[in-house]
Amino acid sequence: MGRPQQKSADEKLKDVSKMYEKHFLGEMMKAMRSTVHESGFIQVNQAEKIFREQLDGEYVDKWSEKGGIGLSSMIYDQLVQRYGAQLGIAKKELKPMGPIALNEKSNFTAHQFRHPGRAKDSMSYRISRTAPPVAGAKAVEASENQVKAPWGGTLRAVRNLVDKQTMVEIEHDNGLKSQVVFLGEVSQIETGKKVQAGETLGILSSEAKSLYWTVEPDHPTGQETVSE
Repeated sequence: MGRPQQKSADEKLKDVSKMYEKHFLGEMMKAMRSTVHESGFIQVNQAEKIFREQLDGEYVDKWSEKGGIGLSSMIYDQLVQRYGAQLGIAKKELKPMGPIALNEKSNFTAHQFRHPGRAKDSMSYRISRTAPPVAGAKAVEASENQVKAPWGGTLRAVRNLVDKQTMVEIEHDNGLKSQVVFLGEVSQIETGKKVQAGETLGILSSEAKSLYWTVEPDHPTGQETVSE
């Protein structure tokens, strides 16, 4: 039995784009619902509200499967235009392995935001839990909460921030640099040492709602990445 085929960087970027689109459609559906006020004659009970939310979720899934409203393609194009050449998309050599699991079964979702302290060519993401950790699921929790190196490279810095979070900085072999900020336990890693793609950098605390990831070309920049 052969090994499962790994997705190329191009396929991974498409998966991330679809994830963003699905989240956007879900938020759009919620906004549409909020503009429709319930009738004073017929009150909607909790069970009906839950059913309606589940039905809305099914609509979002169907829209996403059929191409949604084109947001997925737009985000994918932006990612390729920003870093395509540096990430080696054409040769399909890059396989991002972090900073945390963001597959279909993941308990996290990612939101891109513009960090005021970073260079214009940087990309920052807030990666947040979609639901609180499930009590008793320790093995799954530990695996899902592993903070990993997105790509291989050299560990340049590990710093404690004022809000009890830790910033880990990696200079990647592909010409990019990552800064990951999270609340949790840091692995026994040494600055100046090489790290492999997917290598565990630490464990996200069960109390943490989010972690932050900034990726940019490896050159001197302004302020450090910090959480919001």
